[in-house]
Amino acid sequence: MSRSQSFHWRSTLPHPINEVFAWHARPGAFARLNAPWRPVVVEHPSGTIAPGAQVQIRVPVVAGLSIPWHLQHTTYEPPRLFRDEQTHGPFRSWKHSHIFTAQGNDATTLHDEIEYELPRGTGLLNPLFQREFKRLFAHRHAVLAHDLALHARWHHKPRKTILIAGASGFVGRALRAFLETAGHTVRTLVRRTPSHPGESYWDPSNHILDPKVFNDSNAVVNLCGENIASGRWNTRRKAIIEQSRVHTTHLLAQTIAALPTPPEVFICASGAGYYGDTGDTLVDESYPRGSDFLARVGEAWEAAAAALSNSACRTVQLRIGMVLNAAGGALAKMIPAFQCGLGGRLGSGQQYTSWIGLEDLLGIVEHALYSTDLRGPVNCVSPDPCSNREFTKTLAKVLHRPAIIPVPAPILKVAFGEMAQLLLASSRVLPQKLITDGYHFVHRSLEDALRFECGRHRA
Repeated sequence: MSRSQSFHWRSTLPHPINEVFAWHARPGAFARLNAPWRPVVVEHPSGTIAPGAQVQIRVPVVAGLSIPWHLQHTTYEPPRLFRDEQTHGPFRSWKHSHIFTAQGNDATTLHDEIEYELPRGTGLLNPLFQREFKRLFAHRHAVLAHDLALHARWHHKPRKTILIAGASGFVGRALRAFLETAGHTVRTLVRRTPSHPGESYWDPSNHILDPKVFNDSNAVVNLCGENIASGRWNTRRKAIIEQSRVHTTHLLAQTIAALPTPPEVFICASGAGYYGDTGDTLVDESYPRGSDFLARVGEAWEAAAAALSNSACRTVQLRIGMVLNAAGGALAKMIPAFQCGLGGRLGSGQQYTSWIGLEDLLGIVEHALYSTDLRGPVNCVSPDPCSNREFTKTLAKVLHRPAIIPVPAPILKVAFGEMAQLLLASSRVLPQKLITDGYHFVHRSLEDALRFECGRHRA
């Protein structure tokens, strides 16, 4: 016979109760709290936590299998409490109370209290549920703490209206939610029929972009670009990779430059691959372009924004390193192999990797929105680049797995052709402009970033 169970998780945040509660009440909060190692699919977002609001999600169980879970918000007492309860889903019952208690004027204790009943005959599995709840809520509270700390630097500044191109990728989705929890208004460009008032149609392949989409926008963020690791590089793939970056940036920049009142800032993605293979040399934004394919693409990508060089619109080009996120990008592809004990160094393992935690990438975008001294190329990487050998060792340590199966460089070159340079080229890049401009990194060490992404928080 099933019986009622409970779970509790508390943390105290150095922020006023109204700010902590407001973060939860904004549209991006649910997406921000979605654990990257077990992401749920939102089928019907509520967009609000008011009583009666519903959210329908699908929860992954094993690869290819997920189950529906429907929740309804039942109690809303700002800034002290809100509650959601299961109306349909995997538990016999589920009630989740989010309780906020002010600790003076400048601190708040958040208490997550869950009362639940497991399905009949599964009571012996409760320790597994409790263990996963601990992973999940340690992560959720860490996300909240990171966001509030990153937003705090700019909380006294006016909120922005931001137009994002390329919002459907894992970085774009996370950025939208992150900016929304800060109180910004986010709009998106889409290449399909718009289904939401905040969406606007464009077709960069046919040079279609209505200048009116920029009305009232304070900033434009361009994250467009074909995944460079989604297929073997042949002549056609390389053309798609370059055109997906250059054509979209050129169209946006040209259209913005022609506006009578342009946005304040244009933030465009670029790549740390701009520098090519730098060996052991530590490079900053003053270092010249490399000579390989990605370096040439990076130069053309950044040159596509030249129309804004004499515009009142400040331009920031983020030379982004390998983004660490367990739900997307290179790390998401590595984790299954490492979890099976099949991880190992690539080639000699001596080549450097310039990485950036997703949380810091989001924080850097918001920093670039407001910091008027930040312009031109900006290295968007951690201050702590590491060798491939060190990366491999650290990921294996975080996942509690061995990493003893190296992949020799010749095998990588046979398997991936020219694309093997992604794995074998050495990139030792320093974020000098961000350091000088006073950006404070959430994750300065690789181990902390990997623990956060993999839900392996320190005790």
